[in-house]
Amino acid sequence: MAGRPKKKAAGSKKVKPSGPAPCAVLWGLDPSSEKGAAVRAVLREMGVVARTALPERLGDPAGAFARLPGLRPAPLPYAGPAPAVEEFVLLCGLTDAQVNEFLVRSREAGCVVGPKALLTKVNRSWPLVRLIDAVAAEHAANA
Repeated sequence: MAGRPKKKAAGSKKVKPSGPAPCAVLWGLDPSSEKGAAVRAVLREMGVVARTALPERLGDPAGAFARLPGLRPAPLPYAGPAPAVEEFVLLCGLTDAQVNEFLVRSREAGCVVGPKALLTKVNRSWPLVRLIDAVAAEHAANA
C-alpha cells in the first residue's frame, strides 16, 4: 500500500545515546611532544577522544569541551592570563574504572600528568582557566 507508513517491528525502539562520548581535555600537552603523544596514545587505546585546549578557548565553559547540551564556547576568544600550571588533564564522562585505568596506563607509559580533574555538575559551567587554576591550587596545597 503506497503512501502508508510502515509499522516498526516490536522491540526496534530507537535508543538515545547516554550522553557525549568520553573525552579528555588536554592543556599544555602538545601532540608533537613526547609526553603529549604518550598521553594521547593511552587515551586512544582506551577509546577516549583527546581534545586540545587552545589558549584562546580557555574562557569556554569546561562542559563545552565535552560537548554537553546547553554549554557553548564563549562568544569571544579568551585574552586573560595563562593558567598557573604548564599541563592539565580534564577527564569527561569516564567511569571510575576508566579513570583508574587511565591512571595506571599513564604511570606504565611514563606520562603521568600532575593536576587532573573530573568534569562534574559543579565545575562544568566554569571557564576552563578557572577550573585549571582551582585544581592547581588544590594540588599545590596537598603537595
